[in-house]
Order: sequence, then structure tokens, then C-alpha cells
Amino acid sequence: MRQRHLAALLSSVLLAGAASAQERLIWSDEFDSGDVPNPEVWSYDLGDNGWGNQELQNYTNDPANVRVRDGNLEITALGGGGEPFTSGRIKTEDKVIFTYATLEARIRVPDLADGLWPAFWTLGNNFSQIGWPRCGELDVFEMGNSAAITDGVINRRVASTAHWESDENYAGYGLSLDAAQDLNDEFQIFRMEWTPTLVTTYLNGEQIWAIDISPENCADCEEFHRPHFALLNMAVGGSYTGRLIEGAVTADTPATMFVDYVRIYDNGFTVVEGSGAEGVVPDIGPGHSGSWYNADQDGHGFSMEFGEAADGSPFAVIYWYTYDDQGNPVYLVGAGVPEDSSITVDFVSTSGMVFGEFDPSTVVRTPAGSGTFDFSDRDNAVFSYTPSDESAANLGHSPVTELPLTRLFAIPVGN
Repeated sequence: MRQRHLAALLSSVLLAGAASAQERLIWSDEFDSGDVPNPEVWSYDLGDNGWGNQELQNYTNDPANVRVRDGNLEITALGGGGEPFTSGRIKTEDKVIFTYATLEARIRVPDLADGLWPAFWTLGNNFSQIGWPRCGELDVFEMGNSAAITDGVINRRVASTAHWESDENYAGYGLSLDAAQDLNDEFQIFRMEWTPTLVTTYLNGEQIWAIDISPENCADCEEFHRPHFALLNMAVGGSYTGRLIEGAVTADTPATMFVDYVRIYDNGFTVVEGSGAEGVVPDIGPGHSGSWYNADQDGHGFSMEFGEAADGSPFAVIYWYTYDDQGNPVYLVGAGVPEDSSITVDFVSTSGMVFGEFDPSTVVRTPAGSGTFDFSDRDNAVFSYTPSDESAANLGHSPVTELPLTRLFAIPVGN
């Protein structure tokens, strides 16, 4: 976004500590009701077109392939022995979409040897408009790779990969982790932490892979700064497994991938949208930092910086750039502790400062009233203000009630 008014006034304060937030669960599907995936959240990919990977299965919406039972989502691969393979692939496209989220699932995979390919991953929600790899893909985990088969670790090797378009060419970066023991037939926790600067994946808390997506290190990675949706599937055969014909698949079927839950945590930058996530409002965090203003009040505005105090607790500093009743520019500053989607600060006006010097003993801080900001999302809020007697008398300030604010542009914040 372009900045028109406050460029010279931003970044005038540095918050102590890292700009991270205590993660809070803000959305989940626990698969604890119904017989099929919740249609308000999930839809199906269908067909037997190979899915760009020479896969052998036909994806269906048949409950034999995809169902909910006993508190789990079950995705079951069927076929073999002369019968065509079928399986399931579900997605949250348009229904639950997220940016800069911590995404986690608890999953149990079957014996994969040889030819099964389970995965938990994301695609850019603009996939249907611009295709792959321009939409971007983040693989939280996938298993069943041909090299893992060759190395005898098919049920132990977990891979994570990013796929995107760079300079009109395909780009990809991935790594794998070999667990100390087989992962099939026991639930494991797969987790992706995605912020504006870094994507990191984990198996049961152990890092699998990380990619720096900050602009200075990934100049053509806009795909990873846009909304994504989640997918769960289990393919049969395909180029990833190296099994391209039915007879090469030796894995036992039926074979079921069980999913206990899918959860999204707020990591301080998270935005969750879509019809299946109505009412989800992330807590205030670094992702709210930026320049805020009301378009009808040209020249007024706020610089808000959210992070952590030295002890790790949430903290914010807010500068308010405004005018007195004589038309002279003034600024007020306040600090406070965010609570859920709101923050209240006590503003002060300052005098006695000399440019290029800072002597706290010479600074006079005059109470300037109390302001409250209520955020509906990362880019919209309302502001209410009660002036102090001093600001009413000396600056001519009057009360403000629920003034709409829009974030004009974000302040880049490291993780």
C-alpha cells in the first residue's frame, strides 16, 4: 500500500523483545460430528486425471474413500489386484483461507510400502485463477517418496517443500527428515509455522525444514504472502513414488490415513477468512502494526507498533498525529496491553524535547485523554477517544466516538 502522510514519522519507537505473540487456537475442525467432512469447511477434488503427477487413483466423494467416524477424518485408498484405485482429497478452498498462520494436524498414516503417498499441504487461494505454480504451494508434510523406498525408510522419511514461480520459471525448495522409528500406525503431529519472514515445518516438535521468504532473501515469493487453503489427501502411485503402473504398487489396501484434527493458531500475523471461518478474529499482534487513518480526516493518523515488552508480554506503542484548535500539528503518544481484539491507551502530549537529544528529566508529559481501538481484522478498526481536561482546554480536543480507521500500509516486522 502507498503511504501519503506519515512516512517521516514512522518507526520512531522500537519495541523490546521479539515481535511474536503467544499462539492462541482460533479455528479448528476436530472431526467429532457428522459422517462426512463438514461441507461448510471442506470440498472435494474429484477425478482420475493423474493430477499432474501421473497418479493412479480416482479421487471420489464416496464415503468409502472419505468419511468421519469415531472422532477422526478417514481417507481410505481402495483397489489393486486388478481393481482401479480410488482415494480421497479434500480442501478448504474459499471456505477457510489463511495468511501467516500456524497450521497443525494430528495424523496417522498407514504402512506406505510401496506406492502410497499421503500429504497435508496448502495452495494459494488464487489457484483456480492463475494455476500452479503461480499460486504457490507449501507442503507441511508428504511421505512415500521413491528415494525413501530405495533407502528402506519409506515409513520414516517426512518431506516438506515449497513450490512457486520465480522469473517466469518453476522454483522449488524442500528437505526431508528421517525419524528414528517408523511413523505408521501411530498418530504424529505435523505443524507449519508461517510468518511474513519464515516458513518452518515440524514433526512432533522436531524441525523438518525452513525457508526464508523475506523480500530481501526471496525476491519473487509473493505467492507466500497471500491467502492459502489447506488440503488433505492420499494418492496412490505417481511420479513422487516412482510407481507409475498398478502392478508396481505393493502397498496393502484398503489403507487409511486418519486425521484427528486440523487447527489454526494465531502467531501474531495471522489472518483467517472465508465462509467457514466467520467470526474468527485473531488477537492483536505484530500483524496489526502500521499506519492507520480515516480517509475523511486528511492529515490525521496513527502509527501503531505491536510486539512484546522485555518480559515477553504483549505490548503496544501508538503515536497519534493530529492538530490543535489553532491548526498546529501535534502528536500524542500512548502505550498499552492488547486484550483480544481491543486495546485502550492513555495518551500524553510531550514538551521539552530537543531534536537530536534525549534527556528524560526535561520532558514534560501532560495527560491527553484515553483512546480505545477495536479491531475487526488486520486492516479495519474503530477508534473512540475521551480527552483529558488539559487536552480539551489547551488543544481544543473533543470526544471521538467509533471513528472508522483503515490501515494505510503495514510496518514490516521481523519474527
